[in-house]
Amino acid sequence: MREIIKTDVLIIGGGATAGRAAVEAVTPGLRVDLVDKGTFGDSGSSPQCLGGIATTFNLEDDSPERFSEDWTRCGGDVNDKTLLKEIIARSRETVEGLENMGVEFFTNIDGSRSLHRRVSHSTARVQMVKVRAPAPGHVTAVLRREAEKRGCHIHNGIMITRLLQEDSQVIGAVGISSKREFVVFNAKAVVLAAGGANWMYPNVAPNIVDPKYRTTGDAFCLAFNAGAPLIDMEFTQFRESPPMIALHGGRYINALGKRFMEEYEPQDLERVPRYRMVEAVYREIRAGRGPIMWEGEGVKEGEVPTWLVQRFAAQDRREISIDFQRILGGAQINERTETPIPCLFAAGESSGGVHGGDRGQGNAFLETQVFGLNAGRNAAALARPAKRREIDQTQLDKEEARITRIGGDVDPAEIAQTVRQTMWEQVGVVRDRSGLREAVDKFERLRNGKLPSLSGYDIFAALEAANLLLTAEMVARAAMAREETRKTQIRNDFAAQDETWVKHVCITNRGGEIDISTVPVC
Repeated sequence: MREIIKTDVLIIGGGATAGRAAVEAVTPGLRVDLVDKGTFGDSGSSPQCLGGIATTFNLEDDSPERFSEDWTRCGGDVNDKTLLKEIIARSRETVEGLENMGVEFFTNIDGSRSLHRRVSHSTARVQMVKVRAPAPGHVTAVLRREAEKRGCHIHNGIMITRLLQEDSQVIGAVGISSKREFVVFNAKAVVLAAGGANWMYPNVAPNIVDPKYRTTGDAFCLAFNAGAPLIDMEFTQFRESPPMIALHGGRYINALGKRFMEEYEPQDLERVPRYRMVEAVYREIRAGRGPIMWEGEGVKEGEVPTWLVQRFAAQDRREISIDFQRILGGAQINERTETPIPCLFAAGESSGGVHGGDRGQGNAFLETQVFGLNAGRNAAALARPAKRREIDQTQLDKEEARITRIGGDVDPAEIAQTVRQTMWEQVGVVRDRSGLREAVDKFERLRNGKLPSLSGYDIFAALEAANLLLTAEMVARAAMAREETRKTQIRNDFAAQDETWVKHVCITNRGGEIDISTVPVC
């Protein structure tokens, strides 16, 4: 006899998006459950990465129209305008909501909001949080405290493996603990907010390299297996590391001692959009002209932020590397965060259409709060009058049997390492058809060869390796389909931006296989 937890709204994830969804979904008369593979508030990328949030509080020199223009220009014109209109319109409301819960932002001496101009923004609109993780006042900690206070039921250490459906409608989910104990949720509405896949490349950003922050494409795979379309998966964002160092002076030089940006961007040099800087560093390293070094020549006292001064004290040279940040696509949603699958919502890094081909600083933090808010409220509104649909026990039997069969001798770490190395070498910053084809072929061989023989000694590691592999194949196939260069999708064999490609590459599940099509930008 299985225990089935009956809830009204089930939220999958434990970062800033899931936390905001939980806070907003808990209303009188409704039960809300949040389930996280790690620990709510201390897993995924949110605890370490949320610093600045873009807003429209600059009333003198900003407007929703200007914000939208900046956002669209940054994204290469493949952002869904309906989503941008919604996210910008709600920016103040969501920030004020955070402040009411206890999140503090830096202010000016006179108490007014301290706004800064950041990458991709044409005016000052980014506010910085005072408290960085780990600390009780950080955003994720505040959201968890508020969700608990309001009565959200929290389940840590459970990985959701499959969404349950009846006539295509999502009616719950199956999860498993690290001790291989199955947990079943029967829900009237489900919110996917489990982040992206920051472990898809070997160069994980240093601040989230700890395994507790690991995301492996779980939400993408849950959406795919439920039949939800995914868009913009080809757009993968990298950054040079340490980030922003050249914006405050100095220069980048290659192993030959040459300031190579004179060749790539002779006018702006190192002060170019992040994706162009990353491309230049990547090409120099691939051409054998690495390591790339930052030289502090030209840095003026008072122009460098305190954190840079502290990090590079007594240094006038520093090696530059490339970190992977995130996939910019995900499950297709509307402004209510509804996917095309009934009763399934998605938000944050689990969804696509917001950022398009590139992401501006502070926009992702805003995305977590606006669409976390929308997902929680709209899932609750849907669940309130809905009748509960009972779960077919055969679905549970089938999923438990699938998990129980995992018991081979292939180390999940081997598959995960192969995926990461292949993604960097063939689906990295700069791509071409032959490399992408090689990657897809390798992923197919893994899927049909070693994957069925995965060891189940560490069940989370096994399931994560499978999700990482499926996510990587989706990214590679989407990148192969988009035959142009646009923002973070850089193709050697299609070097120009092609306006016939102002559309989304769309991935759907066709009998377990990845089907590629295109859909309009809304």
